[in-house]
Amino acid sequence: MTMTDPQFATAPGLDETLLEVQNLTVEFHTEDGVVRAVSDVSWDLQAGETLAILGESGSGKSVSVQAVMGLIPMPPGVIAGGSIRYRGTELVGARPAMLNTIRGVEIAMIFQDPLSALNPVYKVGWQIAESFRVHRGASRRDAKDQAIALMDRVGIPNPAVRARQYPHEFSGGMRQRAMIAMALALDPKVLIADEPTTALDVTVQAQIMDLLKEIQADTKMGLVLITHDLGVVASVADRVLMMYAGRAVETGTADAFYAAPAHPYSQGLMQSVPRLTGPLERLESIPGTPPSVVNLPGGCAFSPRCPYTIDRCRDERPHLRDLPDRDGQSACHRTEELP
Repeated sequence: MTMTDPQFATAPGLDETLLEVQNLTVEFHTEDGVVRAVSDVSWDLQAGETLAILGESGSGKSVSVQAVMGLIPMPPGVIAGGSIRYRGTELVGARPAMLNTIRGVEIAMIFQDPLSALNPVYKVGWQIAESFRVHRGASRRDAKDQAIALMDRVGIPNPAVRARQYPHEFSGGMRQRAMIAMALALDPKVLIADEPTTALDVTVQAQIMDLLKEIQADTKMGLVLITHDLGVVASVADRVLMMYAGRAVETGTADAFYAAPAHPYSQGLMQSVPRLTGPLERLESIPGTPPSVVNLPGGCAFSPRCPYTIDRCRDERPHLRDLPDRDGQSACHRTEELP
């Protein structure tokens, strides 16, 4: 018996908004105080679109998508504010039965560490086939056949043999492909990829991203890519959301972002990336360290590290505002003055 909710049975149109995240705030109550991991963050995702959420470790990227998937541990975590809507249906505060019709079926996720995400005591093929048995009511044989076909689709060689192996018998790249197969088993409309190429070599990284682009082209699914790798984003993203200390500091099209980043933090990250052309020069770096989200500085959270800081930056928190010369927004008081 299928668990698919009838209201999501129709395929989305290419211009349909699949996900709408509005003013999302996620907090964790700890012994050291309230950690506001995500603060007032908004974004949306269209069918067939790739949104890249960027930022260094601890910026709130993963927590924001875990909230979408309903994976925030409560307690100590809590969604303190905001809205998450999938095809018009509110997910914040939704009943577990409703979330189960969406999570893994309509919205799937590739986790950062495939070795810890895969169960070490079950064979890989069995784990992939489980989705077909539980959500599609497939027989054990049919589920096994579909799992093998899916493993072949994501580029796992000799899938019939590999299906009988355990996760520790797979290489890092093959485990990541197995995770992609599990995520794609039920043809989700939205795929969230949380650092899908972390700890993989450059060649395997390219193969994984090419695979995701190919599948997206075939299915028109929306893709949310969580990463801190600017190089990975350049070739796949349609739009970019840059986060810092739990807040969104810049949004816009990927082309505009790479041509002229508008926020000092974005500029600093771009200047730290080595270039293949031009003379060899010492790479720039952003001074200082990210602030503690338990005790954020007043005003702009980036002000202690920003070379353009003025008194207003320390006293008044900047909000995202439209950029005058392109499609995008920046949370900086001095955006128009930056070089």
